[in-house]
This record gives sequence, C-alpha cells and structure tokens, in this order.
Amino acid sequence: MKPESEEIVLRGERFDVYRMTLAGSDGQSYQREVIRHPGAVVLLPLIDADTVVMINNGRPTVGETLLELPAGTRDPNESPDVTAHRELIEETGYRAGSIECIAEFFSAPGISDELMSLYVARDLTQGQHAREAVEQIENRVVHRDEVARLLHDGEIRDGKTLIGLYAFLYSPRLNPTT
Repeated sequence: MKPESEEIVLRGERFDVYRMTLAGSDGQSYQREVIRHPGAVVLLPLIDADTVVMINNGRPTVGETLLELPAGTRDPNESPDVTAHRELIEETGYRAGSIECIAEFFSAPGISDELMSLYVARDLTQGQHAREAVEQIENRVVHRDEVARLLHDGEIRDGKTLIGLYAFLYSPRLNPTT
C-alpha cells in the first residue's frame, strides 16, 4: 500500500514523525502518523549454551524497570553488525568474538517502519560498559531454566526480549535437539 503523500511533522534526534495520506477503498483520503526509524538491533548474548546476559533497564517511558535483552538504535549509515557490537559493549561491557543475525522483524508495523535485527553474540569477554549518563542499566546473567520461568510467569513485558528469549529456548538454530 503506497501513500498518496507524506509530510514531516517532527524531525527528532533518533527518528522522524510523518503524516501519511492514504486512499481508502471507499474513495476517501485518510491520514495516519507514522514513525520513520533508522532501524535497531537486539542482542542475545550467550555466555554459554544455557546462559544469557540480560539487563535491568530503567524505562522512563513506561515508568518501570524492565528485564530486557540489550538493544539499540542504528546510528546514521551504520550497519546492523556494527550497531550490534557497539550496543553490546555500551550496555553490558561484554565484547563478542562472533555475532550472527538470526532474524529480522518489524517492532510495531502499525505505527513505525523500525526494522529490528536479532543477533546472537557468542565468545563473550567482559570489559567496561560505556552507558549513556541517562541510562539506568544493570547486567543480569540468567540461566535457561530461569528464562523459562520468567516467560511462564509473565515477567518479561518487552516485545523484542520476548522474541529473543523464545528463540533462545526453542529455535532449532540455537537448540539443535529441539
């Protein structure tokens, strides 16, 4: 579905908001606001086959601290691979010996064109994080059994983290015996 027109409503530091005009099947024109986003990555940092590095992340937008996988927005002209390495170091302090993109998905296609790339990070070495001063983040190392419990109990409320953790538990690419 191609819009009849788009006009910028807000130019932001990380993304822009546009007003899109669409033709309806009834011949009428309809307007929708959409977020144009440069894309992002989410990481599944594996210490070993059964242990993942997660973060407790203070999220002012929702007024809560959420247990999440590390993630971040791509900088202008930055490849997803470079973003993945950068965000892992910034948020957790870990460096990955190898990364692999195992999935891509739209985070909220009803309002945004943000494409997220899910990476598995392996061969981790601990270093110093480079968090932004405004970020309230703490690492949390979680075993596979606890991941299953957190999911079962509804304690994971972040969409990208749900996708990554279900891949951790059930993807044949990560679990050859499932």
